Amino acid sequence: MRQVSKKTSPSVAYLLTKTACFVILCLILLYVWDLSQSSDTPDKKELTMSENSQMRHEGDSIPLKKATQGQLLDHLSTKQEIAKREQEKEKKKAAEEKKNEKTIYLTFDDGPSAVSQRLLQILSEHDVKATFFMLEPNMKVHRQAVLNMKQQGHALGLHGVTHDQKQFYKDANSPNLEMKQAQKTLKSITGVETHLIRTPYGSKPSLTDAQKNVLKKNGFTYWDWNIDSLDWKYRSQKFVPEVMNQLNTIEKRQSKQPIVILMHDIPSTVQSLPLLITNLKNMGYSFETLDESMTPVHE
Repeated sequence: MRQVSKKTSPSVAYLLTKTACFVILCLILLYVWDLSQSSDTPDKKELTMSENSQMRHEGDSIPLKKATQGQLLDHLSTKQEIAKREQEKEKKKAAEEKKNEKTIYLTFDDGPSAVSQRLLQILSEHDVKATFFMLEPNMKVHRQAVLNMKQQGHALGLHGVTHDQKQFYKDANSPNLEMKQAQKTLKSITGVETHLIRTPYGSKPSLTDAQKNVLKKNGFTYWDWNIDSLDWKYRSQKFVPEVMNQLNTIEKRQSKQPIVILMHDIPSTVQSLPLLITNLKNMGYSFETLDESMTPVHE
């Protein structure tokens, strides 16, 4: 007969000891895991490869990225502004060329005079604008005519003071001094400070390079013409066909310059002006005034 041993169950103390050990082990593992997590979070910076192949922290690149982005935006903004200015310049050039295709610029020298009011009436009746290059003494005598020119929307320009060739062109500063005096008088009458000028008898050949430089430094823009009506010579209706003949020549050349007609504020010109305007309108021309933004015509 084989003796069978009796199986005994673990004691309570033994079970408590094993449970306690397990709990302690779990706490230790939890503590270690918590330490590892906390060391990864606040100060951890992801390493990335920089452009020069050196390792750097990703967080260090944030200010650099912001700076580079700002510089890029500034660069793009500058390029856009330059492109916009170029586009505006091209548009302005195209508009000026288009305007010059069938546009005439009537200009009157030596006024104002006793016939200026009649001249202004004719221009108003035909809905035509013109440019007046006026002498300073005449502006003082015919103040109301000057005011009417401004009121009716004509361009106001300067023609100097003396209209004496020797006096006007005597030295480098003499044209500038005369234009300054005329400018001051015009402003006192109308409040307009113009920089449009025409020198007596035109810029060629009398206006020297030194005189041109002084005028330019003082902001003046001098204009000549490409059609001389010769109204000062004919003193009659003959100046009208003279203008038409010169205009036909210019049209054949297909010049892109603005067509500027030289006339004078004198009785014979005023008398035949309606005929000239009618002929020009029949050819499809419109009328504009010169302004300081335009490229001036020189003889």
